[in-house]
Amino acid sequence: AGVEMDVDLPADEIIAEVDPRRVERILRNLIANAIDHAERKPVQIRMAADVDTVAVTVRDFGVGLRPGEEKLVFSRFWRADPSRVRRSGGTGLGLAISIEDARLHQGRLEAWGEPGKGACFRLTLPLVRGHKVTSSPLPVKPIEISGGSSQRRQVREREPAGESV
Repeated sequence: AGVEMDVDLPADEIIAEVDPRRVERILRNLIANAIDHAERKPVQIRMAADVDTVAVTVRDFGVGLRPGEEKLVFSRFWRADPSRVRRSGGTGLGLAISIEDARLHQGRLEAWGEPGKGACFRLTLPLVRGHKVTSSPLPVKPIEISGGSSQRRQVREREPAGESV
């Protein structure tokens, strides 16, 4: 039993001038958070690019965010429900660090969520170092995808033998 990952990537390679360590840290944090909050429902990862930017969205179908929380989630040590008993959880610094990493790239990290519908985080970065992001090729509020020239992959997270999640 794990979390299903639905991954939708462009068919063509995307090249961007980024600090790979920082971008990997952002993506690891977004994906780990989505898995933690997925409540055994699928996690969707989407990537798209236009002439100026590349965007990645990570969506879960868990408890979601209440109105106004889409800004609060990036505050240090903030938790949607601090009293909630969790089997896992971090320091509350991951999204605060991630938004700073995005800003260092002149990019954006944004959130959307609705109670009971889950949450979606969108990272948008310029393809060329130093350029500012003015728009994004993916919406922060999820829409259903329909066909297109992309590669869809389904990945299942597997629990290591002898460990429970």
